[in-house]
Amino acid sequence: MLLEETFSKEPHTMTPHRILQLNALSTAACALGMLLTRGTLHTLFGLDTPLLLDVLAVGLLAYAGALGVATRQETIARSTLMAFAIVDALWVVGSAVLLLLFWGHLTPVARVLVIAVALAVEVFATLQYRAAGKEIRRAGDQEIEEFSPIS
Repeated sequence: MLLEETFSKEPHTMTPHRILQLNALSTAACALGMLLTRGTLHTLFGLDTPLLLDVLAVGLLAYAGALGVATRQETIARSTLMAFAIVDALWVVGSAVLLLLFWGHLTPVARVLVIAVALAVEVFATLQYRAAGKEIRRAGDQEIEEFSPIS
């Protein structure tokens, strides 16, 4: 049902619900990918065991769950969008700090993975922030209008 709701509308129309749904799906996919590659992924990051990445993956699954719960609300509040935007922005900052502090410990593949994920997360942070701004301008409306990220 989540996939059906996510991909059932026009491709250029982004609602707050769709943004959070896509964020939840990509976050869960990333976490599952981390768990499926736990035997080798930790070595790319210069870690002796997969424990730290396993804990991170479980945290990402919980975050994906929180995003999914938020999409079940009839109307997504501005504060909810802002909370997810802030958490995602903090992930991007944390990724930059990780790269700065541990560049030499990471393999080139790990560096690319961290950068790619940070870029994807930044897109979600921006979309959520912009959707929260659109929410403010529509404060008097009963129904949330569609949000187009291309405007």
